[in-house]
Amino acid sequence: MTENKMSRICVQADDRSERLGYAVPLRLTPGKLQFFLLLFAACLVLFLCVTAVYWVNGRSLVWDTDGRLLYFLFLVEEGEWLRGIIASAFSGSLEIPVYSFDYGFGADWLVSASGNSNEAINLLAVFFPPEFTEYLYEGLIFIRFFLAAAAFSLYAVSRGKGKPESFCGALCYVTCGYVLFWGVFRHPNFVDFAILLPLVFMGADKLFAGKNPLLLVLSMAGLFVYSIYFSYMTCIFLLFYCLIQYFLGYRERSPKDFFILVGKFALCLVASFLIVGFSSIPMFISLTSMGRVGVERDIPLFHTPDYYLGFADELLGNHIGPDAVVLGAVPVLGIVALLAAGSAVRRNERIGWSLGIALCVAGAFVSKVGSVMNGFGYSTDRWLLILGFCAAFAVTLVIPALSSFRRRQWIGFAVLAALVTVWACAEVVYERTLLALLVAAMFVALCVVLALVVWVARRREAASMNEEAGRGSASTRVLSIFLAVAVVANVSIQANLFASSRGSSYAQQFIPAGEVYEARERLDLSSVIEGVGDVYRIDRSDITLGRNGSFFQGYKGLDQYTSFYNQAVDDFRQELGLADDVKSTMMNGVQGRSALEMLLGARYFIASKSTLDLVPPIYTKVSELGKAYNGGRYFLYECDNVLPMAFVYDAAVSQNDFDKLNLVERQELMTKAVALAEEDVSGSVPELATLSVPVTVQSCEGAEVEDGYIVAAQKDAKVVLEVEGAANCENYLCFEDLTFESVSEERAEAIIAEDTASVAESEPFEEATSVWLDVSAASGSHVFEVVTSASAKYAGKEDWAINLGYSEKPITSIEISFGKPGIYRYGELYAACQPLQEIVDNVGQLREGNSASLSLGVNEMNVRVEAAGNAGDADGDARFVFISVPYSSGWSATVDGEPAQIVKANVGFMAVEVDHHAHDVRFFYVTPGFVPGAVCSVLTVLALAIYQVVRARRGRKSADCR
Repeated sequence: MTENKMSRICVQADDRSERLGYAVPLRLTPGKLQFFLLLFAACLVLFLCVTAVYWVNGRSLVWDTDGRLLYFLFLVEEGEWLRGIIASAFSGSLEIPVYSFDYGFGADWLVSASGNSNEAINLLAVFFPPEFTEYLYEGLIFIRFFLAAAAFSLYAVSRGKGKPESFCGALCYVTCGYVLFWGVFRHPNFVDFAILLPLVFMGADKLFAGKNPLLLVLSMAGLFVYSIYFSYMTCIFLLFYCLIQYFLGYRERSPKDFFILVGKFALCLVASFLIVGFSSIPMFISLTSMGRVGVERDIPLFHTPDYYLGFADELLGNHIGPDAVVLGAVPVLGIVALLAAGSAVRRNERIGWSLGIALCVAGAFVSKVGSVMNGFGYSTDRWLLILGFCAAFAVTLVIPALSSFRRRQWIGFAVLAALVTVWACAEVVYERTLLALLVAAMFVALCVVLALVVWVARRREAASMNEEAGRGSASTRVLSIFLAVAVVANVSIQANLFASSRGSSYAQQFIPAGEVYEARERLDLSSVIEGVGDVYRIDRSDITLGRNGSFFQGYKGLDQYTSFYNQAVDDFRQELGLADDVKSTMMNGVQGRSALEMLLGARYFIASKSTLDLVPPIYTKVSELGKAYNGGRYFLYECDNVLPMAFVYDAAVSQNDFDKLNLVERQELMTKAVALAEEDVSGSVPELATLSVPVTVQSCEGAEVEDGYIVAAQKDAKVVLEVEGAANCENYLCFEDLTFESVSEERAEAIIAEDTASVAESEPFEEATSVWLDVSAASGSHVFEVVTSASAKYAGKEDWAINLGYSEKPITSIEISFGKPGIYRYGELYAACQPLQEIVDNVGQLREGNSASLSLGVNEMNVRVEAAGNAGDADGDARFVFISVPYSSGWSATVDGEPAQIVKANVGFMAVEVDHHAHDVRFFYVTPGFVPGAVCSVLTVLALAIYQVVRARRGRKSADCR
């Protein structure tokens, strides 16, 4: 073998690895650096091509939803957080704040940002001031994109594939629907999954070959520290990958060998989880504490017929939006060629990867699989990254094999390609879209040109009489270059067409370049923030622009948006029927309910000009804040009669007594007594002024009301309810156990006519999973969403108390407008009128008798409680120091330095019992699970280090013996 030929080879295989067919050890060679530089350049060109429409239209790569509200926000805050820690260290008093009182009602922001702030590359944020973080954000997207391609190429090379085909396969991998559209254009951190997955499989190959399991342990540890969700999916992938490898690999199999391998893999996975226990254990505790994780959902077994009809077209990239099913023309061609390859591809590899692809496609066909992959939650296609991985590897297999195709294989290739084309063209008939025809035509053209390229390459080989060198080197390089160019062209055309005004105008959903930091909000709230200090909060009616704005601007708010939320706060929302948002992950304040605004310390209220009708009557306008980024004018309102974040109750009731009240009575109760999650509470429910008002049907339009359900037979069907309201009240319409069943107009009309047996659907009916209801009265209106258990938004929320605003005169009717035909079932339907003056007086009494003062520190709260006026006469009477900070097992408390019990109070918050004397109450926060997790991390690192030392010594002894 010549020196030049040696330099073209990136890896070598030792005898044992080659015989077993497992991982080929990577060796440093002169060509390796050049290979990755070339891959970097190719990824840069590809990245610029697929994002061209964004730059041309002056758009950034920050999506104006999760990008603005989550990922960009957390990146900015991580930079500020790191700089703050460094500054505190230089000042001689190191402080590491993990709890933010500005994030929602208050939250462990590192846990809330899991999957975002715990990415290693995000540490670069320390070098970027907030106003320049936009450019870091976009740069990190490309870095992830390149790293995913590099990881795949490393995997392919470790499997004995050459550099040209590995290069092409890497480009196919990073242009699959998951990486490009779930990742790059929506959730950039999702690309981390694509980076680590090939490394996990490389580590598995090493373990199969009896080599060092360190790569498997560390790559899985990277996934665990990044996301429990994606780690869960990876474990499922790893199971199938190992089973295929075990039974198709060159290995002497036996029950003993099988169970030893199972034990090794299990041990590695446990070590991976524990080595990052400081992060994985808190994330696991948080994830399992959330009610939405275990909620039962109605997931159909299969998709609708149109899904299967358009599947091939979707694989080729017609619906090239955020859809993980998308592969593109080249990977689909690779799958077709692999299935037709026969003996041109080594049998075990052909069968193994074909089986992997078949399993992925079968899983894509079964809707329930998407639920299983999502932890038995709502069905999602994000797991189909594995299909993109398998398809990309199929390309690396067939590139060197195509020059060996004979007539029978080319016929098989042509037949399969024709079937895919016909299947893809079915979408043309179904949707009558020219884009589907264009996608199919591009695939056919690629197949034809590929065949011509192979034919020309083979003719040149024959002419040069150097078939071995040609087929092993020249043909492979030519085909790899051709297919790499085809990948760039195919994906660039489709991605830009989709994002442009000729497609879906998806690029318009991204914030204009250079304006991302300002897009958070332009309102100057500095003087307002100074006014609330540590004691009060700010609420707002227009949440869309300001969601998570409190965290960004540094004030205490009542809204929050994150996948990792505090379940205690969600329990509070559900117990009171807050009609803010159906999702548990999105908290939009307290819907302007006066009692809750005053209880939770919302001294200020911000409203846009279009939402002034949502300002609670307890507030008075104090100033105009000016224009925000969205062009809307905003105003500031103030209420002096609100309780601070910490105050004292003199009366308490049990949670059981609290639960017996209706949704609106519960909030009045909290203005008189604290509800404690304990059974042995001596207090009883005081007399309440809230009126429960029965409702009767006044009129219906396109609907009918029966006992326990309403049938809406058309869109915007209306029901008018007659009520006998009361003067000077905040008015509510309450649904308990409200569910929605989507039916067609024909079926709904037949149900109303009591003729369900003769229903004949006039046209195909697509069942809806959500509906909006518009409820209005003379006092105000509110629109809220109801979802079925099949919806991704469903979190078990079925109780709603819709705030219809304050009215001096009694309301006499309430109108409900139904957004879609369907059956709306409910357990109870009633109106409630809550006298506002009664609530104001109750809060005034709590304020007057309050003796608590609050100060906040780093991960701690300090409350000074003064002695009550009757302390000498009532030493035994209990008081309860209530803090409207969410309950969490991470909090501990002391009273005058002695440990004290924290009780869950008012469903979602905290209270500590004290007597009538003066006391100092201190609260300390440590992330739940962090301490045992950190201990696990230290012990596991030590154990792994010892294992590596022992292994290295044994290796040296074996080498000396040889």
